[in-house]
Amino acid sequence: MTLTLSRVDYTTVGVTSRGTTKILPSTDSKQPQKFAVADRDGVLHVFGVRKGELRLSFKSLPGAEISRLVLGGVRGSQAERIFVAYGHSVRGFTRKGKLFLEFDTGLMDPIVALYVLGPDLAACSTDLYHRYRDCKDVDSYLVGETLQDVILLPSDTSGVYAVLACGDRAIRVLHGSKSPSLLRLPSVPTVLTLCRDTVSDFSSHILVGTIDGRIGLLILRKNESLGITWLVGSMGSEVTSLDLYEFQEEQDILVGRLDGSVDVYALSEDEDTPPALRYHYNCGESVTSVAGGMIGTLGYPEILVTTYSGRIFGLTTKPLGLLEVDRNDVELPRLKAEIQQLEEKLAEEKFATSHLMVDALAPLSLSVNHRLTLNRATASYLLSIELDTPIENILIQSDAPVELLDVESNSAVISLSACNPSEGNFVLATYRCQVNTNRLELRLRTIEGQPGTLQVYVTSQMQPKCCRRVQIPIRALSLHARFHEDEENETTTLPGGPFNELRFTGQFTLAEMHAWLSLALPEMPERPHLQDGEATLTFTSCLIGTILKCKYKKGSATFLGENVSSIMILRDALTKEATKRKTKLDVFCEIIEGSIVKVLELMMPRLEKARQLTETIKILDALQEWELCNPEDLCSSYRELLKTESNARSEIAKDPEILQRLHGMITDLYVDWERAKGGRRIPSSKAAKKLTLGLDSGDLTLLLQVFAGKETAGAIEQTADLKDLIRETHESK
Repeated sequence: MTLTLSRVDYTTVGVTSRGTTKILPSTDSKQPQKFAVADRDGVLHVFGVRKGELRLSFKSLPGAEISRLVLGGVRGSQAERIFVAYGHSVRGFTRKGKLFLEFDTGLMDPIVALYVLGPDLAACSTDLYHRYRDCKDVDSYLVGETLQDVILLPSDTSGVYAVLACGDRAIRVLHGSKSPSLLRLPSVPTVLTLCRDTVSDFSSHILVGTIDGRIGLLILRKNESLGITWLVGSMGSEVTSLDLYEFQEEQDILVGRLDGSVDVYALSEDEDTPPALRYHYNCGESVTSVAGGMIGTLGYPEILVTTYSGRIFGLTTKPLGLLEVDRNDVELPRLKAEIQQLEEKLAEEKFATSHLMVDALAPLSLSVNHRLTLNRATASYLLSIELDTPIENILIQSDAPVELLDVESNSAVISLSACNPSEGNFVLATYRCQVNTNRLELRLRTIEGQPGTLQVYVTSQMQPKCCRRVQIPIRALSLHARFHEDEENETTTLPGGPFNELRFTGQFTLAEMHAWLSLALPEMPERPHLQDGEATLTFTSCLIGTILKCKYKKGSATFLGENVSSIMILRDALTKEATKRKTKLDVFCEIIEGSIVKVLELMMPRLEKARQLTETIKILDALQEWELCNPEDLCSSYRELLKTESNARSEIAKDPEILQRLHGMITDLYVDWERAKGGRRIPSSKAAKKLTLGLDSGDLTLLLQVFAGKETAGAIEQTADLKDLIRETHESK
């Protein structure tokens, strides 16, 4: 890291959304740049630093929540006009605050992404893209997936290219009425930005940030196809903002993240060379915007950062304490007076909130920002909770089994309360946060086949009498991730098989079935993608990699799954929803014996690894209890274990109950197998007892004997039909 930056706090506005801060182009080479920021109170601010003091140049009246802010202007000139999106409308302001445009886009849903290129304006709602030229509708495209961001690029003709970041881990490029070209990424793209932000200079290079924390460089080729040059960064916190700026005569990528990190990557002149990290800073709350410019002092470039709670600060190249000699006597008294005013204001707000009588019927004033993200590698969810004020307590309650996991960055004190599952209460935990904690991350793991609702109650240190509740659904197949036929996957090769089949027929519509599946499966698209009137979706299990295919249309739905448990869970979930709505369904289920072999073969390596790791930890614990001071007295195998002790303990710390979870999954597989084969429900305790010998030994043959109903006490020899079954399964692959 070769960049040294110092933090300078400027001001605070209301709660902000992503992409609502922009630095205006300079009009006076002798003055720092101004910047515009909009908040959820509907207020647009324009600030500038003059004589070392931040001054408000313009402030609009409060109104509807502003979701996006972009700059635009006449093509070929500087982009200095300010455009803000609120609801389904767009307003345009000059840098001096004059309103020159108020335009209703006609979109049904609120605008989530906005971009302006000369006379062209692109506005995106949840899954619909629209482009307007001179406020007249030009073209549109129904993506059917959640839209994250959009940018426009000029083309050789009079048209433009629209580049869309979509929730199905894809970048789509639109050009007029042609079908979009598509580039699939390993993760969901969340932010797009041009490598050169000058409207007169066409740039085919696009920076992208993803939900798993990586950044990449995309290139739009002349044939309208999109390619990826590099994708860097370890899987971490979601990228929320990107910008490109030149520090110390080098092009740098500025990255803002959900966990409060601000990173700077040095961009190489060779576009094939990935950038190198040269600066890292964490502000403790999620970043909504980052931008590079000259804000505080000429000659000292800096990063302007806006956070969720509305804090605006700079990370400047100007060293701390570097004040002009003739201004020391003026600046220090002013800063002391400002600190005293802030302390008095804080004391007044604390007194007012502590004596505030809260009306139970009044709307809650706490603004909670929450996000639940599936981590496929660990088959767990990361839940982030954030307030615009310091958090006091977070209460977690679930009516379904949920395992709360440790998070290294979590400094809150957790208290677990006794629960009665028979009353529908499986988890009750309280997190007491440290002082001035605005954001908290929790990690949890669900159990497939046991859906429910996770309820989160949040209280603030500033408003202790106010409480905000957030409800998060736990889906029946929560640990299944959506798979796309056109993406490369090293662990899963379609079509797979052998497949068990589940079919539904009845008086239901396609949209109705899509809604039912959305309640059972995660990562469902906003709308079904139809081909010849039929929708097709594919999912993979994050736990073992089995495949689930869904095909449905009006009056008919077919599901193909390698795992019997997935099929049975889906059958229960869909029939439950149909019963609620009094919709009659005819259900047909065909179970393939070879599917059991496939699933157990996938699980055996993990089971063996977990069994060996558990045995290793037991031996290490025993050696530690004996307090053996001389390792030379041990056998060679034990000495090798001691050398790798740290690796083993760090591995088991990631999932201490991994062996028990795998045993439970195989037990559930046997229960579902018996239920699907003959409708016979076997208690889990009885199933576990039958499988004990095979689970403890990790012997696939013994487990298959139990599934085949040929188990005997202490039997270990293979039978001929099991050999044939394994051989036929391998041949079918």
